[in-house]
Amino acid sequence: MNASIVIVEDERVIAFHLKSQLEALGYRVAAAVSSGEEAVERAGELRPDLVLMDIHLEGAMDGIEAAGMIHADYRIPVVFLTAYAEDETLQRAQASLPFGYLVKPVETRELHATLQMALGRRAAEIEVEVEVKESKERLQLALDAAGLGVWEWDTTSCRLTAGEGFHAIFEGEREPISQPRAAFLARVHPEDRAGVQEAMDKAVALGESLNLAFRTVRLGGAIGWIEAHAKASRTEPAGQVRVVGVMKDITARREAEERLQQAAVVFQTTAEGIFLMDREHRIVSVNPAFTAITGYRPDEVLGQDPEVLLHVRRHSDQFYPRLETTPGGQWQGETYCRHKNGTVLPVWESVSVVRDEAGAASHYVAAFSDISAMRRAEEQLNHLTHHDPLTGLPNRLLFHDRLEQTLARAQREEGHCAILFFDLDGFKVINDTLGHSSGDLLLQTVAARLKRSLRSNDTAARLGGDEFVVLLEHIAHPEDAARIARKLLAALAQPVELGVERVTVSASAGISVYPDNGRARDALLRAADTAMYSAKAQGRNRYCFYTEELATRAAERLKIEQGLRHALETEGLVLYYQPQVALSGGALTGIEALVRWQHPQEGLIAPRRFISIAEESGLIEPLGRWVLFTACAGAAERLRAGGPPCRLSVNVSARQFARDHFEHTVREALAESGFPASQLEIEITESTLQVIEHSRHLLDTLKALGSRSRSMISGRATPRSASSNTCPSIASRLTSPSCATSLVTPTTWRSSSPS
Repeated sequence: MNASIVIVEDERVIAFHLKSQLEALGYRVAAAVSSGEEAVERAGELRPDLVLMDIHLEGAMDGIEAAGMIHADYRIPVVFLTAYAEDETLQRAQASLPFGYLVKPVETRELHATLQMALGRRAAEIEVEVEVKESKERLQLALDAAGLGVWEWDTTSCRLTAGEGFHAIFEGEREPISQPRAAFLARVHPEDRAGVQEAMDKAVALGESLNLAFRTVRLGGAIGWIEAHAKASRTEPAGQVRVVGVMKDITARREAEERLQQAAVVFQTTAEGIFLMDREHRIVSVNPAFTAITGYRPDEVLGQDPEVLLHVRRHSDQFYPRLETTPGGQWQGETYCRHKNGTVLPVWESVSVVRDEAGAASHYVAAFSDISAMRRAEEQLNHLTHHDPLTGLPNRLLFHDRLEQTLARAQREEGHCAILFFDLDGFKVINDTLGHSSGDLLLQTVAARLKRSLRSNDTAARLGGDEFVVLLEHIAHPEDAARIARKLLAALAQPVELGVERVTVSASAGISVYPDNGRARDALLRAADTAMYSAKAQGRNRYCFYTEELATRAAERLKIEQGLRHALETEGLVLYYQPQVALSGGALTGIEALVRWQHPQEGLIAPRRFISIAEESGLIEPLGRWVLFTACAGAAERLRAGGPPCRLSVNVSARQFARDHFEHTVREALAESGFPASQLEIEITESTLQVIEHSRHLLDTLKALGSRSRSMISGRATPRSASSNTCPSIASRLTSPSCATSLVTPTTWRSSSPS
């Protein structure tokens, strides 16, 4: 039997007698104590199978109180053995949940039977408790494994009770497990709170199940997601309603779902074509962009090998094995795909490995984008970089590259090549007179004629403005370059239709030959450029080979141009005024302003040496402006000094006269100097007169100012009738003997500044 018993009896004789009885029955008496306090203490230390308790004991604690504590703390069964059996004592004893109640004196058989029943009952309870404990442990393990927390809502007290998992769900909050429903709802996100409360009330009212997901506000303000399930039940007969269920933290799941949803949106809407392959590299899924780029529907590609169906340039057999061992498991690069219609597309493709939980490759994801537009843009950009946008001819950059290659080949083969440098004659006049659109059309026509007239292995390029250059490869003799130059000049001299105008232009060409005129690129180009200027000087519409004499003249031309620029900036120019007198009587009728260049080393330089260079370099406009302003200022000063009134003649170049702002320049010069407009005479050449046929209003405007105009041929005035339809504003200056040009040396007076 060996059941251990603690005897609690304050009368020692009775305690000794009970010990003897129990031991005779086969029980083991663990201890015998006389007070309630000692009984509680020894029960905790010895943990006996049963306590035999007297009610009236020594000390402040009686047996009933001690029994209650022993049962509550240690779940040890207590059997009362007392001499008292009044109702009040029985009621108090009953509250301590005793396993038996014996009234002294008690027979041995009755004591033995009562103890056996108590021990048997306790054994049964222990078995149930073990089962319950194991069941609870299994339930808790299951709840923990599922991440669930148990909760219950008592509608009578309106309190919510939660199990252990409840705190884990709410991220470690240490509030009481039992709390008012309002405290629980305070945890719910404000936007979801009304919906949760309504669902709970509806479940109670209708006895329905509660299934909902809602957000919670966690510590630090983080947002979590909770999934709750519960069932409302009504207890009988009181009719109390209880809501019992489970909760689960689904924050991670919702975040994963959101990521999957976002990924699905990206998969469906991205402009990149995406296809998913299995371990055998078979397509298992494609997105709409895949169909848009390749033309294949999903059902046409599922199960297909993209290396066979799609890729023009296949990945090697070792591509995927190497991809799996590559850090990050990714590859990207340019390749080519075949459209369903057979078109080959350049694409930028990325391939990534998808691994399972064991780390093995389970799928492959490939994304690609059509870069055809980018490649076309690159080709266009490359073309714009190396070609003239107006004419489509190679530009300076591409021409230099081709020339370098040609020179290298000619050096290896000990052959010859030539450069033809073309400049259009009179292009600036046409461009300024008819407008830039007509000038552009003329340049395009010239380019087209050059391309049509050349051999396939020759190169024509536009260097800028109206300058064109031609590279002739593999010429046997310099005469071959001359023959081609004559052919090109003849082609360029054909009339050109520029809208309503029909014009004829010529060109001047300079020729340099490798290796006779140089072996380097820049040297040959300079030689051809120099020869071109010589052709212009010899009358234009011709070609000229480069010689050393031309190089000397080109150096002189450059020296003159740079010196003239410096003279304009430093007032190195002076004006001489040539008097004009009447042949009958010798009276002074006018003066003509003549520009000279006072060179610091060479002295006075005549216009014939620098005017043509000023025309070609564009310096003629600032030079002409300076002459007009200075002449008007000097003539006005002469009038203010008491000199007699007389005409002031100023020569104007065709380029200066054709400018839209020439009228304003004249007005400004007259206003600034105070010289009378009626005494100003503008002299223009016959070639300029041909140009101004398109701008007759300019002559009318100058006439309205009071100034006069006169055309010159070879330095002599050309008479025209004042009523001429061609140029009604030009008055004849030679119809009277009182108005003639004198050949008097210009020594009367001069001016070097517009003072």
